[in-house]
Amino acid sequence: MSLVAAAQADTMIYGRIHADIESTVSGARGARATTRVQNNASRVGFKGTEDLGDGLSAIWQVESGVAIDDGSSGGSNQWAGRESFVGLSSKTLGTVKLGSFLVPLDDLHGIAGNMFQYVSGISNDAALWLNGGNLATGGFDIRGANSISYQTPEINGFTSRIQHSLTSGAGGAESTSHGGATVTSGDIVYKSGPLSVAYGIQANRSMSRTSSGFYDNALANMLVAGYSFGDLYLAGLIEHDTMENINRSGDRRNRNYASLTASYTLGRNVFTVLGGKAGSWTGDAGVGNSGATMGTVAYNHVLSKTTQVYVLYTALRNDSNGTYVLGGSPALTPQARNQHSLALGMWKNF
Repeated sequence: MSLVAAAQADTMIYGRIHADIESTVSGARGARATTRVQNNASRVGFKGTEDLGDGLSAIWQVESGVAIDDGSSGGSNQWAGRESFVGLSSKTLGTVKLGSFLVPLDDLHGIAGNMFQYVSGISNDAALWLNGGNLATGGFDIRGANSISYQTPEINGFTSRIQHSLTSGAGGAESTSHGGATVTSGDIVYKSGPLSVAYGIQANRSMSRTSSGFYDNALANMLVAGYSFGDLYLAGLIEHDTMENINRSGDRRNRNYASLTASYTLGRNVFTVLGGKAGSWTGDAGVGNSGATMGTVAYNHVLSKTTQVYVLYTALRNDSNGTYVLGGSPALTPQARNQHSLALGMWKNF
């Protein structure tokens, strides 16, 4: 009985509730403005640790999305639909996890990108970042199902993580039918004082065996850096993506993406500007005028350590053949040239 009680003592409930009211023009050509209350990746989770002695701990987590706007299910809004795993952690040997969780490339979003919005909501730069989160159409920023991950301990400011995923599921933005497809991702991160630098790489393999069959193999490389000048934080990233055997043609395509973020904190007030540019897809299967630019201006007011309110304006402009969608993953067909949103929101961590 005492052993059970000791294990339960290290279990906690946590989560985040995040929603906004927004007026948005986004999506397919001809789309009209919509005003809505929007859930932004709200979630609730259970996690715990157990001291096994000699610096070794058992760790576990079950996290589920919660649609606070309409109570809908599907995608990550289901039991264990978000970061869920079991593993072992050692201060000297590192951490091994088994389960379903975000790839190491997503770790880089804490250095550059719209981290001021917890990388969710209509200002989510994942619209351009890593070509989105839809694995079936060439996205890299996924939650890898059936994954094993190893993270090193911190050594002189350096950490590294590698993850291998046997993708599975019924499709959607975070998974795809398995069919022998795999995802392997890794990063190396250096943090020292005000400086953060990281490199990440990811290979999506044998995707032509999945239900979509849009491409076969894909590779992403990303370099990010950030530096704090007191209350001013500046960060940027550069990225190069390649997809092979587009529509089983044997042809490939490539694109580049870059962004800059500046954030200034004045007391309880945080002012942020983000700008990103995706180049056109080039190569034998390239698409002319398929790039896009995106920008966000945001103001966050800190009410407490766990609560903020904000207002932001974000805009995305596609080139004539651009397929990017504000607040979501790119499509396979050209989308509205000019997309924009004005949002007033709040998030609460617990």
